Amino acid sequence: MKCTNCGANFASDQLRCPYCGTVNEHALKLAKELQTYDAAYEKKRDELLENGTNQVLRHLTFGLGIVFLAIVLVSFGCAAFFQYRFSEKSSYQVTGARLTQNKETIGRYLDEGQYIRAYLLASTTDPTGERFQNYPEYAAELYDIYNYSLVLMGVLQSMDSMDEGNNYASLQDTDVISFQIFYGSESNSAVKEELTREVDGFLKNYYRLTEEEIEALKTLESGKQFTLEGSADIEGITKKRMEAYFEE
Repeated sequence: MKCTNCGANFASDQLRCPYCGTVNEHALKLAKELQTYDAAYEKKRDELLENGTNQVLRHLTFGLGIVFLAIVLVSFGCAAFFQYRFSEKSSYQVTGARLTQNKETIGRYLDEGQYIRAYLLASTTDPTGERFQNYPEYAAELYDIYNYSLVLMGVLQSMDSMDEGNNYASLQDTDVISFQIFYGSESNSAVKEELTREVDGFLKNYYRLTEEEIEALKTLESGKQFTLEGSADIEGITKKRMEAYFEE
């Protein structure tokens, strides 16, 4: 553009003529407008950042409040449950005629071989759970039945796999631990021998273990790794054995 004073040419965004120093009104006006725009932009940005931060804090506070409330409710619920469980009104606290009747029923279940029913009745009416404080005369039998139930759950899970189309029973490491717990019990209860025969049958007829392997599992030292055919891949070996069994 040309200077209004001396007529020299210079850039339109220069605030003054480089030759005579005359103020460029057009550039000055544009600079002021940009300054005003920048100030308005900075103000709006700060407002948005502040509002956004406050909104995030409100959401975070609300979320933490919900979590804290949930924790408090769960804590009160657990406290109330345990207070009820160990109170005189609890169904776990049985005394007198009811306790005598329960003992008679458990004894009858054991005589009839209804071991799981005996365990369920005892465990749901005893505040000490698997210690069976209310039924000391049957504690050894009930404890062995409890360990047997752990084995049974693993077997039933394998059966579910077979029902879904996998024609093999896979013995997993967690199952081996359940077998070790059962065999490692030193209670020597009246039902231990019969339960042991059943557990042996699971390993032999269902997981295809040999009698020598079953005996090795029974006598396995605590902390030692149980292996089949020299390998720790118990799941893979039992799977192959069952596949071969079904192919036959």
